[in-house]
Amino acid sequence: MKKAPLTDDMLTPAMLIGHISRAQRSTLRSRENDPIMTQNSCRAILFCLSREEGVTQLELSHRAGLKPPTVSVALRHLEEEGYIVRESDEDDKRASRVFLSEKGRALEKENMERFQRLDNEMMRGFSEEEIEILRGMLLRIRDNLETPKGKEE
Repeated sequence: MKKAPLTDDMLTPAMLIGHISRAQRSTLRSRENDPIMTQNSCRAILFCLSREEGVTQLELSHRAGLKPPTVSVALRHLEEEGYIVRESDEDDKRASRVFLSEKGRALEKENMERFQRLDNEMMRGFSEEEIEILRGMLLRIRDNLETPKGKEE
């Protein structure tokens, strides 16, 4: 027996967050000019490197919230396409430091403009006050998930 689809009044806030997140990722992927950027891991890595370059692969894994094997594969693709460069660590020759190339910086600049346009679309019709209230609530939800159960203050 087929169940009726969920109506808006049946969706919990957590379900809505999931729906919005999937819709946002899908919209971003559909607007990408470069096929490599349809991979969320590559997008996350470029974003992290645009904030801090010269990190190791393990540091990048932690900052991007990705598993080390995922980062390894994504870095290989990004390097093959010329978006990043790796340089040996002077203190530890076994490690390499990751940097954006000029091509990577240009792509990340395009991405940030694309994200800003999508953010503006998503927040259309909201006042600054409403946006700040929503932001505060979402930060609390994130903090609730990141605080181990029983460790609340």
